[in-house]
Amino acid sequence: QEMSEQNSTLNQRLKQSSEEIDNLRQYLREARAEALTDGLTGVANRKYFDETIRMRIAEAREEGADLCLVMGDIDHFKTFNDRWGHQTGDQVIRFVASSMTAHTLPDHLVARYGGEEFAIIMPRTSLERAQKVANNVRSAIQAKKLMRRSTNEPLGQITISFGISMLTASDTTQSFIERADSCLYQSKKNGRNKVTTEAETQNQSAA
Repeated sequence: QEMSEQNSTLNQRLKQSSEEIDNLRQYLREARAEALTDGLTGVANRKYFDETIRMRIAEAREEGADLCLVMGDIDHFKTFNDRWGHQTGDQVIRFVASSMTAHTLPDHLVARYGGEEFAIIMPRTSLERAQKVANNVRSAIQAKKLMRRSTNEPLGQITISFGISMLTASDTTQSFIERADSCLYQSKKNGRNKVTTEAETQNQSAA
């Protein structure tokens, strides 16, 4: 009887320990997800972007697959922020992030790169396909008429510019990002609310 009681006590302790371990694992999963998520928008943060791009580059090289990187920047955001204030600016950033998530594919990673700048990592995606997805996002953002929450005033048209690079054999992580940024700069230079790919910048250089 004494052994039976001891076994029962041990079983209860084991069950309790197992539950505590499960709770701890869940807590660690949630803490990691929180550490990798942008607090304002709910998309991936810069840390998650940095981890993922390194992993996707290694994966693309191992598989011999395409990998595209899209860099995006909300047009005239500083002017907009100065006029309407930071709370309304945050509303716009959240809207852009949700639009990007809604119009990209499940294995694409949408990240807030910093401030009003965003990035999309697109594994196994050609330059043409990446351009099409980015244009879908751009059109969806342009089409939406936002209102200021506190006063219902129209905020005017929100637009975003994009630049797209495709991984090459000689790329480092830094050069891959820099080329997408360079394409983004061309979109800004050519009037904003545009998507510019490497193929287009190369054609312009050749011309």
